[in-house]
Amino acid sequence: MKKSLLAIAAIGAFASAAQAQSSVTVYGIVDVGIMGTTNNGNINNSTWAVPTNMSNGSGTKNGSAVGFMAGGESQSRIGFKGSEDLGGGTKAIFLLEQGFNAGTGNAANTGLANNKQTAANGGTMGGDTALQGQLFNRGAYAGLSNDKYGQLTAGRQQNLMLDNIGGYDPVNAQMFSPISFSGSYGGGGQTDESRVNNAFKYAGKFYGVNVNALYGPGGVAGSSTAGTTTGFQLGYEQAKYGVQAIASHTTDATALAGASANTSLTAANVTNGYTLVNAYGAVAETIMNTTAYQLTGKYNPMSSLWLKAGYEREYITTPSNYQQVNGVTTTTSGYSIATINPQLANKSLNVFWVGANYDFTPTIKGSIGYYYVGQLSSGINSQTAVAAGTTQYQSAMVEYYMSKRTNLYAAVANVNTSYNMSPSVTAGSTQTGPITTSQTYGIGMRHTF
Repeated sequence: MKKSLLAIAAIGAFASAAQAQSSVTVYGIVDVGIMGTTNNGNINNSTWAVPTNMSNGSGTKNGSAVGFMAGGESQSRIGFKGSEDLGGGTKAIFLLEQGFNAGTGNAANTGLANNKQTAANGGTMGGDTALQGQLFNRGAYAGLSNDKYGQLTAGRQQNLMLDNIGGYDPVNAQMFSPISFSGSYGGGGQTDESRVNNAFKYAGKFYGVNVNALYGPGGVAGSSTAGTTTGFQLGYEQAKYGVQAIASHTTDATALAGASANTSLTAANVTNGYTLVNAYGAVAETIMNTTAYQLTGKYNPMSSLWLKAGYEREYITTPSNYQQVNGVTTTTSGYSIATINPQLANKSLNVFWVGANYDFTPTIKGSIGYYYVGQLSSGINSQTAVAAGTTQYQSAMVEYYMSKRTNLYAAVANVNTSYNMSPSVTAGSTQTGPITTSQTYGIGMRHTF
């Protein structure tokens, strides 16, 4: 009898210990507020969006708008992550993460297929085109981690540049910083590449030196490079400073935009004289090569102050395998593709930023930043010509932490563009030329769990 009780107790203890070695965590952020913009698109709460001028988009209309702010500081999200201890310092890990619009409850989605940017209503603001309503659009991967040798994961993952930006952006708020918005600067030239599908990523740290690498195979028959993404990162961080260097390249990258019409309409799409497919129910896709280099640094001269800066050089060129990737798929993220075109113009951009974070008190934090984007002129004919231009951003934010999980914030961003980098206005605007200035301002609350 005693032996049976001891056996049962031992089995129970072993089961409890085994259960304790595995864990699953539900986590997330809900970020809500109110915002205003000048000389921008409509604040369309049916989609998650950021100010158009942050990504030099179209759909701009002069005037002001006030609306609900979904994710002013951080995109709202819910995620699941877990690990299982396999022994010897090795764990099996996974992550599934979904971004959503806290104003509507919808999955994060820029609404490209229905944004009507050329309509007289002034269009809608732009957004993160890497997020188009996928079930786990911010990340979905599994892998192994080891205390000594690092971590290897496979699945949908962030580009190395997007991984790095958060720690080196002085105003780390996606609605008020052009680089914290998961845009082209986090994607090595195109927003769509800020998150890489079907990718393998390695991350290791040895005596303060971090070594990271990413590879996303294209899977295109007859070509080992078509549709591939590669990246490498080397850096060093300690308590008072950090520096990171990254190189990233995507062969045959895709860039999505709203299509002016669905060109695939057929007789099957019409019944009793009515069109069954919305003319804006598709997206346009451009294929190109992108290469980028990023160097970032930060320094902590005193306990309450961080200084941060960064530089990125981007090259956007004609695709290497357009004929092989054109028409491989007729849909993307659930949308039909109206048109697929190659990038004709070769572009290069210089991007740099500088700023600071300062803790006024243990609960009040201030951030300020200046961002500069310079597009270099290039091209030899009307189809490939790119005019030089600049975009400059000045951003500031104040945060008040009510607790470790909840904070209030107020922020403002001002944008100035030269003529060649300025978005054109849509029909219905009183201004006929391009808009060269805009502002975004808002107040919000962010809660993490």
